[in-house]
Amino acid sequence: MLLYLFVFLISLRNVWSVGLQPYSLRTQSLHDPLGIDVEIPLLTWRIRSSTNNRGVNQEAYQIRSAHQEEDLYRNPLWDSGKVLSDSAAVSWAGPKLSSRERICWQVRLWDTDGQISEWSNVSLFEIGLKNTKDWDPAVWIENKEYVTDNTSLPYFIKRFTISNTILSARLWIVGLGQYIVTMNGQSITSAVLNPGYFDWNKTIEYSTYNVTIPLRNGDNVLGVALGKGIYRAEKPLGERYYKFLTMPHPMKLIAQLQLNYTDKSSQTIVSDSSWLTTVTGPLLESSWYGGEEYDARKELLGWDTSTYDHSTWKMADISSIPNRNATYRARECPPIQLVEEIAAVSVTDQGHDTYVFDFGVNHAGWPELSMRGTRGTTITMRPAELLKSDGTINQITEGTPIYDRYTFSGNGTEKYTPTFRYHGFRYLQVENLTYKPQITDLKSYTLRVNNDVAGTFNSSIELLNRIHKIVDRAVQSNMQSVFTDCPHREKLGWLEETHLVFPAIQRFYDIQAHGRSVVRRIAEAQLSNGMVPSIAPEYPIFSGAFRDEPNWGNSIILLPLYLYQSYGEKALLEEFYSNMVAWLNYLTSHANDNIISYGLGDWCAIDQSTPLGVTGTYGYWMSANGLATIAKALNKTIDAQKYSDLALNISFAFHKTFFNDTTHTYATGSQAADVFALEMGAVPPAEQENVLAHLINDIRQRINHTSSGEVSLPSWFRVLSHYGHDDIVYDFLSRTDSPSYGYAILHGATSLTEDWDGPVPARGQQLSSQNHFMFGAVDEWFMRSLASIQQAADSIDYRILHIKPAFVGDISFVEATYMTTRGRIRTEWNRIGLRFILKVTIPHGSIAYVHIPGSNATSNYGTLVDAFSTKKMTVFKIESGSYTFKSIILINETADQEINLY
Repeated sequence: MLLYLFVFLISLRNVWSVGLQPYSLRTQSLHDPLGIDVEIPLLTWRIRSSTNNRGVNQEAYQIRSAHQEEDLYRNPLWDSGKVLSDSAAVSWAGPKLSSRERICWQVRLWDTDGQISEWSNVSLFEIGLKNTKDWDPAVWIENKEYVTDNTSLPYFIKRFTISNTILSARLWIVGLGQYIVTMNGQSITSAVLNPGYFDWNKTIEYSTYNVTIPLRNGDNVLGVALGKGIYRAEKPLGERYYKFLTMPHPMKLIAQLQLNYTDKSSQTIVSDSSWLTTVTGPLLESSWYGGEEYDARKELLGWDTSTYDHSTWKMADISSIPNRNATYRARECPPIQLVEEIAAVSVTDQGHDTYVFDFGVNHAGWPELSMRGTRGTTITMRPAELLKSDGTINQITEGTPIYDRYTFSGNGTEKYTPTFRYHGFRYLQVENLTYKPQITDLKSYTLRVNNDVAGTFNSSIELLNRIHKIVDRAVQSNMQSVFTDCPHREKLGWLEETHLVFPAIQRFYDIQAHGRSVVRRIAEAQLSNGMVPSIAPEYPIFSGAFRDEPNWGNSIILLPLYLYQSYGEKALLEEFYSNMVAWLNYLTSHANDNIISYGLGDWCAIDQSTPLGVTGTYGYWMSANGLATIAKALNKTIDAQKYSDLALNISFAFHKTFFNDTTHTYATGSQAADVFALEMGAVPPAEQENVLAHLINDIRQRINHTSSGEVSLPSWFRVLSHYGHDDIVYDFLSRTDSPSYGYAILHGATSLTEDWDGPVPARGQQLSSQNHFMFGAVDEWFMRSLASIQQAADSIDYRILHIKPAFVGDISFVEATYMTTRGRIRTEWNRIGLRFILKVTIPHGSIAYVHIPGSNATSNYGTLVDAFSTKKMTVFKIESGSYTFKSIILINETADQEINLY
């Protein structure tokens, strides 16, 4: 009997295997989100294995959900049962979800060997306030005593009493322009700079917070402070810099607090005239561009606690609704948070009680002051990216003057961190400080949307690593609620960077939820005639090409397309398909024989000769080609053919209009014109080698430099790689003379710059922003060519991969990782003498074709697909798991490899 039981248990263990295990459960691409308001949430998970189970994948899943975790086992709300599918992204199929509803869920898997995983950890999500009426009876409130340059910004409190046992509590809130919220003197969130960018005439984006922990029996106080943000763009105090001005919109808030008790009763507290408010606090200015003004002598110590005397505070004023037609919508991307602490690397005495702190890196964030001063002494803190020759700060690239001012209370060492603004800076100049500070008296924090880090890259060439580092720093600096152009003088959502550099950004950050939010901002900015303005939200309204540009507006098509290709985000294509059609129709109405001849051109190009018709028509083609792909994905067969034909006709018109059959080039012969033509498929097969030769010759004549601008640079990388010339790309990236990434780094750039030359212009141009990510497409080349992680042309969500190392220059080592929606890809290759070793890990649910250069190629478990002796290449097919490949590469074979790899 014991032997029988032992055998039974062993058999059961083989069925209930922990080989595959779901993890990283998310809803709407977010970890345990509170307050989502979609009708049908998307549930996703990743898959990992405790052992190297090669080729073992998910065959089926089962999801179960409930309102409480204990009900998952005995009384589930929705149980999918076993569903045969290898998908790790499933739409909610349970009962219709209501406002404030809380859902716990988990998943288990069956693999292709029939083994069953354990149930995953429990994930949860909560539905927000789906309908406007769900906010009732809350009303918008303000303090009408606020007067610019005469009072502080407004503070609000709501006192309430709890005499029951709290089970849970939720707060739904939005403040315009910005807000911070506390409960009993404690911050209830690590999110900052709330609520982010949106057009408040169309959308009111609120957040949901769990405020259970800081509540207590007896008296409680909910506190809210409001700032201006970009919402109230008025002339700031002290002649500070501003980018634009708007009507002085009143700062206001709306809030609803729900207290749920253990006896199943509940209590709701809403914003109304019973709230108390004051404008006698310390924060006198919070200009989004110009900086803050803080007088610590006026601090309201304990203002948001029950022991504070609020007898002098007035009742809140009922305010108007920002726009009655606006839609209340839950925040759908991660919040902005402090993600890094940066210590100062030096402090220098500039005389006259002025000190300059150097943080060693240009970044976007907040400084934190820890200093002392006599009561009434005011210090001024001026951020800057650059220094003048005398060692003082230089704000020429940022807008001037930008500064924060702090007046000491005189109460010992005082700490100050800004509340309602951020700066882009490397240096901070502190003026009127009456003692010599320590280097530790100031530190800084990097702020960005807290998207998960998804990728890593490292190589044996330090210059390449430093290029990646400055790109990453600029991306982080502009990864705000929308992707901004720079973190200082503009802080606007210029759209071309959003899609031109998207392939690079998504290699290193999970921006699925963030991208979804940005697409919504773009759609909200679209005009009724279909035109998509160049910035979204469209806070200032520009004119001419700065508002209407084909390669900026086509983000309404390309960003959703890229999100679909990278994450399988198909719902976004369906939701905004009509917006895409309207945009393409708008472009078509402005085309003449399929040529569009307006716009900003190849912005910031070295070669300024490229005609507007070349760049404009390329943008038109990208929109048509992208929409054809989207229509096909949505099974809109007629539309797919229509837009595919349009894209083909645009490429024909491009060739007819711009090709010079004498010089075998396009238009002026710029590199931009050639790469556009090649990428569009406009070049007849008989001319492709000639046009490619013209492109390469121009690069070589420029001593291996690109002449591309912002629009053509991604195409420049893609075209050269496609035609097997990664060696030319590497030659460019190895340059340290102007114009190049290396030149900017050599001259002190610590983040990617707006101009190729960075802090030391070499071509007579003016200094520009030192923190711009628009030339960041190189990061995608690092991952696609050097790290060899390539998604197949028709693949979605990295299901089908090509691992094809670009063997260029004297690189001896490359390693990289990338986290897909189902799991991690990892590649690492080494070249030691004649030996080549490649290690690859593929996530469950993916397959890869691994291209091994050289001869005598071997693999542990990889399936040989083909061997190309003329190209000295062996191809293996692998499924999920980890593999090692080896080969021998002779010197003359390396040269062949650089030519014939693609």
